[in-house]
Amino acid sequence: MIRVIKLFLTFLFFVVILYVLEGACFRLVEQYADFRLKYAWGEPGQGVFHPVLKKFGLDHFIERPKQSDFPEPHKYAEAESDYAKTVMSFARPLRDRYEDYVASEPDPLSNFEIRDFGKIRGLVLPGLKRPATMEEVTLKKARRVGDPLEYSEAMLIRFLSSSQTEDYEAEFGFQEPTFGFLLQNGIACMVLPVSSARDVMETISYLKKEHDLLAHNIFAWGDGIAGTYLLEACRQKPGQFKAVLVADPAEIPAPPLFSGLPWMNFLVSEDLIPKDESLSRLLKWVRAGRETESIYPSRLGGVMRIEENHAQESTMPSFFLSWLLQCAAYIENAGDQWPEAKPFPSDETQLDQSPREGNLTEGPLDLSTVEQTNQELSIPLGEGHSIYGTDPTFDCKMVRSYREMHKDNPKIRAISNRDLILRLGRGFEKRGGDVLEQIRERDALFHRYYLSLKALEDSPLY
Repeated sequence: MIRVIKLFLTFLFFVVILYVLEGACFRLVEQYADFRLKYAWGEPGQGVFHPVLKKFGLDHFIERPKQSDFPEPHKYAEAESDYAKTVMSFARPLRDRYEDYVASEPDPLSNFEIRDFGKIRGLVLPGLKRPATMEEVTLKKARRVGDPLEYSEAMLIRFLSSSQTEDYEAEFGFQEPTFGFLLQNGIACMVLPVSSARDVMETISYLKKEHDLLAHNIFAWGDGIAGTYLLEACRQKPGQFKAVLVADPAEIPAPPLFSGLPWMNFLVSEDLIPKDESLSRLLKWVRAGRETESIYPSRLGGVMRIEENHAQESTMPSFFLSWLLQCAAYIENAGDQWPEAKPFPSDETQLDQSPREGNLTEGPLDLSTVEQTNQELSIPLGEGHSIYGTDPTFDCKMVRSYREMHKDNPKIRAISNRDLILRLGRGFEKRGGDVLEQIRERDALFHRYYLSLKALEDSPLY
């Protein structure tokens, strides 16, 4: 009996030793951490959960937070922060290597060329070249097949809200270590001053049109007001980005009604956590970024971290950088499997006609109830906050009539059809009684849109 106990204790001792060694390797050895990630999730773009490892409760398989479990947005945000820290634990060795590089590299850009491209100033190139194809010769990107063409795996744009030369030069200097590290991974880098979301969109459109081999995959990073510009641009044209990194945005617009969003990463200072409605919108961005069936983006496509002193960092936070390189690896392996940004269904797709719509009362829509509701609505469009045009989808009789009634109101012209439907529908519901039912009898399509958009906003996936 004593011998059996000794054998059991010896076996248990070796198991504990192996467990400690495995944990140490996962924390300290980058190659092993990457191996375990791929063993758990499969190769990026082709991933599938390992059926055995999933039963061991590893960090890779942590459950994503559910909105229904956290009625208070602040508690939900804390759960998302804990989730991000845990699911990205495999990146700790990479983060250590980056932090060592930042601290020790004296001249990180010495081996890389800095060049101006028209109105684009100070683009740092990774020095990658490949031979031109026949198609590129036909498109006049090269003179002959086989001519060297300059390209990058992706382009990081550090957006800056100040247009002062000294601010640009100071920010470029701060980011040299980050740029040097990313350039070693084939990612071109630049600092770009902008004054609006339109500036962001126009610059990216220019880069993709004129320098598509360098700007095919855009990684965008902005703080404060620049972060707000970036979110507005992503709301308008999500397909232009592959990854969006935002720290302490000044304002947080609602995410677009699109599937296939870029990967989204938010970093929030502990003393600058957004309040109530703004925090709820931020969390919707996070959930929307994970709304996909592919394993890697469904786990990493939308994350947020709450940190105490990240604003004191002059370079890119290591959490941002390690996540960004994981996105780059996914792009490289996924290839054409990257989802296309598409709007959610409108009446031209999956919204069926209401069976009662053919029996609607004919004649002009009575807007007395709408006008009463309008007195209770607030449409917060702060200074500097602009929406370009209105959403061409979600068109219905109620929206057209309401816009006609308020055609001279610039705030009504600026708000999208989608937001207008949500605001009007909520106003009708607040009035109680059968107001919303009366509206349904007059405009069944408006009623269908409102219920669909409301359900989508309340969904834990949105």
